[in-house]
Amino acid sequence: MRMAPHADRAEQSRPPTDPGSVGLPDWRSPVVWLWPVLALVAALWLQLTGTNQPVFSVLNRLSHWTGAAPWPALTVLGDTVVALALFGPLAVRRPQLLWALALSALITALVVHGIKPLLLYPRPPAVLAPDAITVIGPAYMRKAFPSGHTATVFVAAGLVWMHLQSLRLRMFALVMAVCVGLSRIVVGVHWPLDVLAGSAIGWLSAYAGSWLAVRWPLGHHPAMRRTLITVIAACACAALTFLDTGYPQARGVQQAVGAMSLVSLMLATWRARSSRNLR
Repeated sequence: MRMAPHADRAEQSRPPTDPGSVGLPDWRSPVVWLWPVLALVAALWLQLTGTNQPVFSVLNRLSHWTGAAPWPALTVLGDTVVALALFGPLAVRRPQLLWALALSALITALVVHGIKPLLLYPRPPAVLAPDAITVIGPAYMRKAFPSGHTATVFVAAGLVWMHLQSLRLRMFALVMAVCVGLSRIVVGVHWPLDVLAGSAIGWLSAYAGSWLAVRWPLGHHPAMRRTLITVIAACACAALTFLDTGYPQARGVQQAVGAMSLVSLMLATWRARSSRNLR
């Protein structure tokens, strides 16, 4: 028996089944607050003890031991376009996660780019003598606080923790986010305080975006889902072709992310259409 047209529309706008996801944790859960609290306590300690610059100097010299190559490769993963492209493998299969990503990214951008022009904190190259700092890539001078790259990558890690079940994937996402945040210090463009604040902002934004996504069903509409998937595909294309992150040493990494994202999007779309045709 054929359903009425209004029932068809209700079925289309209903959130698709997402068997690999978990329910959004309560705000009192350690998953939500533990990392931001640890980051803010560490930031407060650096501020009260006056050790922000000494800790920077120690961490900035890590490239003397590891070589310069790994750090631009890590730092580009915090670029907004590259970070969005990383969600290509999940964009089609996890619509709730995709909608939460869109809202979280918007919140993060508003917070980070709202704070930076107000504070105008100088970056390390503007404060330290050239022989006291190692800079890999552009030597940015202003708008240090908070770190936008770190906030972006911690949005991604926070969303993985709040939406996916795999503990292995969760831990990998968190470790990678920490490494990207560390890379902002090693390449010489952010203080530890910037990185810690950015990580807290990103993680809390991931929860706020996920909370809004549950209560605002616009993201479940087929047209909105297609729009968001198109945005991810556009980011993947940009990473693969013309995106300039300021780190030409890491161009191969961003292109690999773009290619991986596009291939996964095409495969997931093909599988989804094949599944519908078999019904």
